[in-house]
Amino acid sequence: MGWTGKKPTEFAIQVLKDGDEHLRRVSGEMLQAVILGSPVMDGTYRANHRVSIDNPSYETVQGDNKAPKGTLDQTTFNDGAKEIAKAHIGSCVYIQNNLSYGIAIENGHSGQAPEGVYALAFQLISEKYK
Repeated sequence: MGWTGKKPTEFAIQVLKDGDEHLRRVSGEMLQAVILGSPVMDGTYRANHRVSIDNPSYETVQGDNKAPKGTLDQTTFNDGAKEIAKAHIGSCVYIQNNLSYGIAIENGHSGQAPEGVYALAFQLISEKYK
């Protein structure tokens, strides 16, 4: 396309817009991957993936979603997506699970997620955007 008829400020604004969009897309895909990869007994772990921008959240919620592993908890995703929509280039997007047994799940102490959840999601998404 080139610079013809474009001011450098227009280019800079477009770069920021594209960066914001990319950050939100990757963050949303990461959130979706951790939800889908979550082991499920009573749904509490899957319902506790929290998203925050620039500061971690220490919130937990009670979950009662008993849908099978590999399905999307729409409420958790929608709540996270609302936060992700606030992110912009330079933001730090936190996706975390604050349940006390979350570390055990991540370290492979779940038959449903023997390789953890967050590490696999990170590998999947980072491979996609190499």
